[in-house]
Amino acid sequence: MYTKRRYKIVDMIAVKGLFLPLTVVLLTGCSQKAADSVRNTGYEKSALPTEQTTGFEDIKSLNEDAFAWLYIPDTDINYPILQDSEGDDSFYKGHNEYKEPDENGAIHIEAANLNNMCDFNEVIYGSSPDDGSRFAQLNNFLDKDFFDEHKYVHVYMEDNSLIYYIIAAYTRDNTRLLEQYDFSYASGCMEFINEIYRKGDDNKIIREGCETGLKPEHFLITLTTDSTDEPGKQTVVIGCLMGDVAGKIDRDVDYGDEEDIDIQAEQ
Repeated sequence: MYTKRRYKIVDMIAVKGLFLPLTVVLLTGCSQKAADSVRNTGYEKSALPTEQTTGFEDIKSLNEDAFAWLYIPDTDINYPILQDSEGDDSFYKGHNEYKEPDENGAIHIEAANLNNMCDFNEVIYGSSPDDGSRFAQLNNFLDKDFFDEHKYVHVYMEDNSLIYYIIAAYTRDNTRLLEQYDFSYASGCMEFINEIYRKGDDNKIIREGCETGLKPEHFLITLTTDSTDEPGKQTVVIGCLMGDVAGKIDRDVDYGDEEDIDIQAEQ
């Protein structure tokens, strides 16, 4: 088995208010655009969403299953992220962050994802209620103007603060990504990367400058919800990690044996 560590960190940006270095994972192709952009965002003054003035004790007091907070600036997406401690992937489809029955559910990940955000692809689910709450506004990312104006996803954890650069948005078949792709191997990561870059999808938007460069060593976040325009489809908004304040996001990438490596190299 051949493994590689995380993608090389090549730049440091000071983050005011956090007193920690912001490590930036740069991508081939869109790296400089992402690095230049983050210097000009509100992330320099970012600590926690305004609702979370006392930190993560507040989130934990809501529910012990809450492990992070998700925030997209200039949208109403500003929620805790939960993972059912009993491994029931359906629980937060029908319960809110207080564990109360709620047809709109909560923002959550499945048991197959690590809640330390160290998987290749953290798939985060949310519903699209008619009132526009939860993940309903993800569908707005299919509008090019809206996509261009919203570039970042923030994830705040008890001991870390992450920023993801939004690189793509599109609709796809309503299949479970964690079932469709085996992200524990580099080959499965590459299959999903190929889906992102695949041409011919009419409604797919790729951030300018980010048309190439993703590797299995990167860390992605996929926000997904039901498509409001195409029944039976899901809308996905995909970001790539570029800020890891505490420097804790890491993993080994399994490339399999040498034969697998040769096959991937040919592709």
